[in-house]
This record gives sequence, C-alpha cells and structure tokens, in this order.
Amino acid sequence: MESATGQRASVRGWLQDLWLVAIYDNVPDDEVRRWWNSKETDVLDVLVDLAPGIRLGPIVTADGDPPSPTQRVSSLMFLRGTCPEDFEPNAQASYVMPLLDAGLRAALLAAFAPRPGDHPLMAAEPVDALAAFLDEHHGARLLTHTPTEAVEVLLGPDVG
Repeated sequence: MESATGQRASVRGWLQDLWLVAIYDNVPDDEVRRWWNSKETDVLDVLVDLAPGIRLGPIVTADGDPPSPTQRVSSLMFLRGTCPEDFEPNAQASYVMPLLDAGLRAALLAAFAPRPGDHPLMAAEPVDALAAFLDEHHGARLLTHTPTEAVEVLLGPDVG
C-alpha cells in the first residue's frame, strides 16, 4: 500500500504462534470441514490440544501476508487440507487432514526453509527440528494450529 507521497505505508497485522500437530485418530469429515472453516469443533479442538506438536514460530496475518517460513507452511497446509483432490487422488472428502507421507514431508521442508526476503519478525525454529518431528510422525495426519491469542503489531513499510 502506498501513501500519497509514493512511500509504502506501515501495515497492521496480527501476530500468533504457529504449531504443526500430528493427529492419529479418525475424525469425522464434518469436524475437519469445520476446522478448515475456522469454526469450533467438538472433537478436533480436544485432539489438537492433546496431540504431539512442534512450535514453528510466529506468524503474522496482515494485508499482503509478509513472507516467512511459517506463512508458507500455513498456506501449504491450508491448500492441502482444502483441495485434497489435487494431492490425494483417493480423497473421499472435500476437506482433509493432510497425510504425512514423503511428498508432504518434502513440501513442508521446502516451504519452511528460510529465504532472503523473509520478514525478520517471524524467525522460525530450525529446519532440523521440523525434519525430526516429521520423521517421528510419518503416517499421521497433520494440522496447523495457532493456540496463542493474536496480538496486534505494526509492520514497517518493507512488508510484502
């Protein structure tokens, strides 16, 4: 967003911690659909709180979503969870908890790798920590989770 003087304006956003959790239980399709639509879920809310997980780092939701490893993982998981027919040929539902297989592992590690344009506010955990978590939970279904309250932040004009 540019101001009348041609300079980029600061952007307000919401900062939270992003986690990746491994779910081993069968979950009704309606629960999964509600999860991806940011609705309360009776089963998944409990399972996610009890599931093994890894804190990936901070994520900011803002106009233009500043680039970061956590933003890329969040986008990847949302795409995999809401468009399963593009990734799981035998997907029976329109919303899924993505299956952690070799393809998803590779995609998550590629998305999580730091890049030169990443916003410094969103420094992520080491890639090795994510790789170890993925190796330990191969075969599980994965979800992203933001258990912390969102905190409003002001990002400088170099965002996006």
